[in-house]
Amino acid sequence: MGRTLTTFTQLVQQEIASWRRYRRALRAEDQQALDELFAVARRQSAAGAYVARDTPFEVMLISMLLEHQKQIHQLSRAIADRDSHASVSSSHGVAP
Repeated sequence: MGRTLTTFTQLVQQEIASWRRYRRALRAEDQQALDELFAVARRQSAAGAYVARDTPFEVMLISMLLEHQKQIHQLSRAIADRDSHASVSSSHGVAP
């Protein structure tokens, strides 16, 4: 019989498991933040399966950065919307 290839999802899980000791050494709030980063990497596993990389951690990092970039854009849009509403209100004599 042939060898069974490890799926990318399994590789991500293995990578996350390899960080277990590091995670344990973190404060509780930092453990939560790390868990959120790893959750992003798990959510992007399907896309990661299409990339041929020597280590899954590279793809995991890009997934984490992608999520942060999306959040930056969302926050920037929210600030711009708030600022435009404030400027419209002040031009009409309405307090923000």
